[in-house]
Amino acid sequence: MKVIDVQQRSAEWHAWRKGGVSATSCAVIMDQNPDKTKLQLWRELVGLDTPPDLACIPQVRRGVKFEPVALQAFEERYGQLGLPICAESSDYPFMRASFDGLLAGNEPVEIKNLSDDNHLEVLALREKSKAYRLYRWQLLHQMIVSGASRGYLWCWSPKHEPICLVVDLNEAVAQQIIAAERRFWDMVESLTPPEADPKRDLMPHAKIDHDRWSTLAAVRRDKENAALAAKKALEELQNEITVIDDQILALMGDFKRADAYGVRVIQYEVQGRVNWKAVAESVCAAIPADVVEYHRADSRTATRISVDTEFDETTYKPEVMPQPRMAKGPVDTQALLSAGVFTF
Repeated sequence: MKVIDVQQRSAEWHAWRKGGVSATSCAVIMDQNPDKTKLQLWRELVGLDTPPDLACIPQVRRGVKFEPVALQAFEERYGQLGLPICAESSDYPFMRASFDGLLAGNEPVEIKNLSDDNHLEVLALREKSKAYRLYRWQLLHQMIVSGASRGYLWCWSPKHEPICLVVDLNEAVAQQIIAAERRFWDMVESLTPPEADPKRDLMPHAKIDHDRWSTLAAVRRDKENAALAAKKALEELQNEITVIDDQILALMGDFKRADAYGVRVIQYEVQGRVNWKAVAESVCAAIPADVVEYHRADSRTATRISVDTEFDETTYKPEVMPQPRMAKGPVDTQALLSAGVFTF
């Protein structure tokens, strides 16, 4: 392990992290992060997309604020000091890690200040929790960098009992991670994009039938405009009907039923709906998550289509393709386009 003299979250630190694979990228590269794909990460690393500013997320800001307090709590409970340092793997320099705390035996401590719901889930489910299954990859990467075989996920909260979960690394998993991250980093350096994930990535424009899509899109925009106009007309009619119905009801006095001149009115009582979730919670203060999942119906595929009714095909031009930050010399944009990287 090679220790890097750089302050975490400084400009120099951000630049250093871009020169390799960080621990937070491990879950993405191993297809274990539900929120990001390899292609999305690749686009960020080569400079095609701007990574989201996590500092804008209140929970992230709270985590940074409480990190020293959480590390101190770990040190006091277990009697070991943790050093917040940055390092690269001596054997695999492209593998980089920013440690929240590195113990004397090079075991990493990863601190998480989760939301209340997520923290309580970790307390209840421990190694089966979503947070553990995601963040264990961060620790596995850190252990490869530090040369350790064990790390600790320290979930700390200012409101709830903290919990420390152990993550162990074996040689087989280490080699899988090293190989996957090496392949991914080679793709970054060679500007070779990973395959798009059909379930999570945008369909590459190189795979779209542009003639048929543009024709159908034009018809779809016209239909959307017609539907919006019809909805507006229907809404106006419904408002007018409501005004007339209120006047008819006022003519009925105490009667609940009437039938005259082609208009029949029947008023009746509707029993209130039962809030079964509240009923269950009143019987059992905390419904176990596995019980909820057992009674959950099968998932289904839903579709949401958004239409830009102001879209003007006559002024439609491909976006200016940026020069990737890591490119050495001119970039073969046609090759990237054929690979389905750029969108129009």
